Amino acid sequence: MPEIAIGALIGNGSILLARRNSERRTHPDRWSLPGGHVEDGEDAETAMRRELLEEIGVTPQLWRFAGKFTSESPPGASAIFHVYCIDRWHGVPSLIDDEHTALRWFTAGEIECETELAPVQLVEMLLNLLTPETNHRHDDTE
Repeated sequence: MPEIAIGALIGNGSILLARRNSERRTHPDRWSLPGGHVEDGEDAETAMRRELLEEIGVTPQLWRFAGKFTSESPPGASAIFHVYCIDRWHGVPSLIDDEHTALRWFTAGEIECETELAPVQLVEMLLNLLTPETNHRHDDTE
């Protein structure tokens, strides 16, 4: 089963989501977290850092593992998602390639009301990320 590493940039009580291109095979034209496939010989954390740089031009500096889940939708496109909470990064998030058509900061209230978020398992996880936690963090600046 493919593994996907995604990163939730958190800033001022909001999470940055990316709108997937309408031409994407899986979850076209839906809001999601930036990220992508874990490549052979790569761990999920390394993939998350690479994908965020490739897709939105940021280098994570302070992050923590937020959890993982399996998505079985749409049929035939099952994947394991590794989610990271990014509290500090270098660079300004911007659209770099054609995988996404928009970037937007979402508050908890907006996430609760958003009907085009994919995969659906992200809703609860994103809401939990917007609540302060005392998880172990990895600081790449040390």
